[in-house]
Amino acid sequence: MTDLKKRIMVDMSATLIHHGHIRLLKEASKLGKVIVGLTTDEEIKAKKYYEPEMDFDSRKEVLESIKYVTEVVPTPWNIDDTVMDKYSIDHLVHGSDNENNIDPEKLKIFPRTDGISSSDIRTRVQKAITDKGNHKLMLTPGPAVLLHENIQHLKPVFGRGDQEYLFIAESVSNWIRSLSGQDELIMAQGSATFALELAAHSFVYGKVLIVSTGYYSDRLIKLLPKGCQVTIRDYEDIETESGKYDWVMCAYTETSTAFKVDLEKIKTKSNSLGAKLYVDATGSIGLEANHELADLMAFSSCKGLFGLTGACFVAFKSALKPKTLPSFYFNLDTQKNKMVTGPYHAISSLFGVMDKHDILKERVSQSKNFVLEKWGKLARKSNQPLLCTYLEAKVISKDENVILYTPRSKNNGSVICHFGEIHSDEIKLDTRIDFV
Repeated sequence: MTDLKKRIMVDMSATLIHHGHIRLLKEASKLGKVIVGLTTDEEIKAKKYYEPEMDFDSRKEVLESIKYVTEVVPTPWNIDDTVMDKYSIDHLVHGSDNENNIDPEKLKIFPRTDGISSSDIRTRVQKAITDKGNHKLMLTPGPAVLLHENIQHLKPVFGRGDQEYLFIAESVSNWIRSLSGQDELIMAQGSATFALELAAHSFVYGKVLIVSTGYYSDRLIKLLPKGCQVTIRDYEDIETESGKYDWVMCAYTETSTAFKVDLEKIKTKSNSLGAKLYVDATGSIGLEANHELADLMAFSSCKGLFGLTGACFVAFKSALKPKTLPSFYFNLDTQKNKMVTGPYHAISSLFGVMDKHDILKERVSQSKNFVLEKWGKLARKSNQPLLCTYLEAKVISKDENVILYTPRSKNNGSVICHFGEIHSDEIKLDTRIDFV
C-alpha cells in the first residue's frame, strides 16, 4: 500500500526520457509521493561536457505529465543530506549505479532496466548518423570508416584556450605519446607527409641510409633537407651495408606493398652504423609494437589511431635537439608553442576512440585473420603488417560499393587493407570480392 505521507525522491537528468525512467518512477510511486530531483542544465554541462538535448523546463514539463510524478524540483548532479532536508525527502530511489552520498537508511536501490539509458540512446543516434552510407566497403589504407566515437566529443566551437579542449588535448597527447614510446610529442594540423617532412628538416642531417620497401619508403628522399648524402638500399640488402651514417630511415609499414620491416633488425643495424633511427609510423602507430626503438617518428591521426584526418604528429627522444628552421609555419617551435591554428576537431575525435581503441584494433585483427584463413595460400608468408595483406592475385568486385586499393608501387598481386569493417563485429568480405 502506498504511503502518501512519504516523499520519495528519484534523481535523474532525463535528457532523453525512456521506458527505463518510467519503470523506475512506477516502482518509486509504490513507496509514496514521487518528487523528481531533476539535474539542472548547468550541472549537466559541468559534469558531462555537453548541452542537454532538452533544457530543464522542457524536461520538467515532460516529467510532470507522467502519472507517477507528483512534483519536479531542480537538483545538483549528486544528492546529499542538504538536498534531502530542503525538500523534506524521506527516501531517495536510485538505480544500481548510485553515487549519492546520503544516509544509507534513506536510500532505496532499484535495479536498472537492462539495455537502455540516455547514453545508450545518444550513442545509437550517433551511430545511425555515422553508419549512413556505410554500405561501402573500403579496402584502402585510409581514411578509416567514420565511427560514432569520432563525433561523440566534437563541439561546434572550441579552441586552444578552452579548458575543456586543454583537457582533451592533454589526454590525447599522453595516450599517443605512450603508443609511440617517445619522450616528446608535437601535434600539428596536416597530413602525415607534413609531419614527415617537418621532422626530417628539423632533425635529419649528414649521411642518410633509406631502407627501401616500396613507394612510401622511397619517397622519403624527397622530404629530406638539402645537403644530405643519401643511400637507398633494399630491405634484403641492408645487412651488407657498412661504414658510418648519421641517420637510418624506414617506413615501418609500407602500405604500397603490404610489407612490415623487422624494426628490431633495423635498430640493430642503425646502431652498428652509428646512426639514429627515423621511422615513418603512418601505417603502424596504434597497430604494431616496438615504436620505442625509434629516435624520431612521424604519423597522422587516421589509420591505426582511428581518428579523423587533419592532425599529424612528430614524436622523438628528448636527447634530440631540433634545428631552428628559417620559416614561421614550417617550424617545430611554432607547432609546439601553438602559434598557429591546431587540429582541434581531429584531436577531439581521437578523444572519442581512446577508450575503445583495443576493440577497434581487435576488429582489424579479425579482418586480417579472416583473409589469411580464407586466402592464405595467396598471401606473402612473412613481414605481414596488421594494417594490410599482400595477395598473389588480382582482387576484383562486381559490387560498385566496394572500393579497392590501387597501390602506388607496381604489384602483380593486390593489397587488401583491414579498416573497412571496423564499424561492425560482422565480417562480410568474402561475399563482395573475388579474384582473377
